Amino acid sequence: MCMRSRGLSLLFVMVTFLCHSQDFLAKYPELTKTNLEIFFLGWKKYSDSIAQNATISDSVLVDIIRSNGINSTIDGRKAKGAKYNVIRQKIKVDRYKVDADTAKVRLSFGDPHFLLEQSGADYITDSVTPPLPGSGLYLTSEIYKKLASFAGGLKDGDGFGEINKKNVKRLKKYIPVDYGHWGGYWWFTTFPIITGICYANNLIAVERRTSWCTGDVLWYVKENGKFILHPELTTRWIE
Repeated sequence: MCMRSRGLSLLFVMVTFLCHSQDFLAKYPELTKTNLEIFFLGWKKYSDSIAQNATISDSVLVDIIRSNGINSTIDGRKAKGAKYNVIRQKIKVDRYKVDADTAKVRLSFGDPHFLLEQSGADYITDSVTPPLPGSGLYLTSEIYKKLASFAGGLKDGDGFGEINKKNVKRLKKYIPVDYGHWGGYWWFTTFPIITGICYANNLIAVERRTSWCTGDVLWYVKENGKFILHPELTTRWIE
């Protein structure tokens, strides 16, 4: 089995285990205004339990995640206007055991993925659980589905369903809520969040979303045996 397949298999096992560990969700076939408070208490308890057992063995990744997620901007304070901060439970990491051509990558909007895949380089796909910030919650796909169904406005045939403005207002007392730029989906996270990391021997590219409609890519370039933050953003985008 190649390195890529082993990595994907490991990721599948991890995701399957984590999905089954979200037992508290079984108590809420759907969210309502009467069970919302207790739902968030259960979500917080779940998140704290995951955080207690979450470790990242790569010290370089630990420093990068701490420096570029919400921990760096809010210093443990809860999000403005909301009771909790929300981050993704898993950050996808693609690890390539080759050097990246930084000149060519810069021409590809600063993201090495495409060029490295085109080169046929083997890689391992893994994921890490970032540290939980103050007043923090981990967002998973299953929790997202509950929240999005409660808020409405989802893809419905060729169009979008109606947004439940009252429910959106209720959610905003607890967490950040932003409707997706293209419609039919939601952002329930505290920005900035790291959406993915491409990790080559000489370059680490950190993909971030800085708001519901903006994002950027940060570079850490290896110099004298250490990864150093590149002084300028290689990519900044807006939807």
